[in-house]
Parts: sequence; structure tokens; C-alpha cells
Amino acid sequence: NNTLVRDEYQDNMEVVYLDSLDFLEVLYTVRDKVHVGHRLLTHPLTGSVKPNETPFKSIIISEETGSIDFDSLEMIEQAILTAKKFLDQKKIRNWPEEVLKDFRTIDHSLITSGIESMKQFS
Repeated sequence: NNTLVRDEYQDNMEVVYLDSLDFLEVLYTVRDKVHVGHRLLTHPLTGSVKPNETPFKSIIISEETGSIDFDSLEMIEQAILTAKKFLDQKKIRNWPEEVLKDFRTIDHSLITSGIESMKQFS
């Protein structure tokens, strides 16, 4: 749900941009993808920004599907529980655009780091 990530990577890989979804809804969408056989390629809770601080989350999953990867399923389920715990404690603030830009940049940096790491191992 991050325009910076969409804009940079949409020409090089399949990007599913979830414009109107919040952090938790992004996790639910990824869980649905795991249920049909996609695998998580990046951890759904990377970085030090808490789920109740930022509305942005980018996650890389496999393009191909297979049988359900139970490690991916456990990881996304735990991420959902953790995100719910944080969001139950404190909802995401209605941040001004300047702060949202910073959160987009942080998320972009995290996903770019994940992509670079994957390139080293492929």
C-alpha cells in the first residue's frame, strides 16, 4: 500500500498495490495469498516501526504457488496477532502528509533492502 514501492518496482516485477487497505488489511490479503500456495519471501513485520505507528506495509511473496507453506502461514498468522495487539493498544494516528512521506520512505527502504538481499542469494 506504498506508492513509492509501487512506482519504483512496478516495471520490474508484479506489484499488487493495495491503495485503500490499512496495515492489518494488507496482512490479511497476504495471508489469503499464503492460503493458496504463495510463500513469504520477506518477513511481514520488518523494521522497528510498530504496526500502530505506520499505515504502510510492503511484503514480498513468491510469484509461483504450490502446496501451503506452513512456515509462511505461521509467520503471517503471528504477524496478524502482533499487529492486532499493537492496534488494540493504540490506533494509528491521522498523520500529516510530511510524516506519511517519512513512513513511506522507511517502508520503501526496508523492502529495497529485502530485494537486494534476495538478489545476493539467487
